This record gives sequence, structure tokens and C-alpha cells, in this order.
Amino acid sequence: MSGLFEVATWLIYALAAVMMLAVIVAAVLAGLALGFVAEFLRELGGGREEGDAQHTEDSPRPPE
Repeated sequence: MSGLFEVATWLIYALAAVMMLAVIVAAVLAGLALGFVAEFLRELGGGREEGDAQHTEDSPRPPE
């Protein structure tokens, strides 16, 4: 019975290791996908430069 318990324990350890690797790979792929989406949205937004001024509610509006 002890041998069966030891085999079951190692199978559980192996399953846990495979699951951890799968979660790590999924997290890395999700990060890469978010980077691609962010780049796509940045290009879709007109390719604004970092120095371009944008109007905010706190900044004074130019006279009309």
C-alpha cells in the first residue's frame, strides 16, 4: 500500500508542476497579447506623439 501511495503522490506532484508551467505560459502569452493590442490601439488613435497637447477639463479652453 505504501508503494501505491508514493506513486500517487509523485503523480500529483507532476500534475501540479505541469499546471504551474501552463499557467506561467498562459500569463506570458496574455502579456504579449496585451502588448500587441496596446500597440494596435496606439496606431489606431492617430499616432499621436508624446509631446502633443491634449485638452483636459482642467486646462483652460481657447477663446472661441
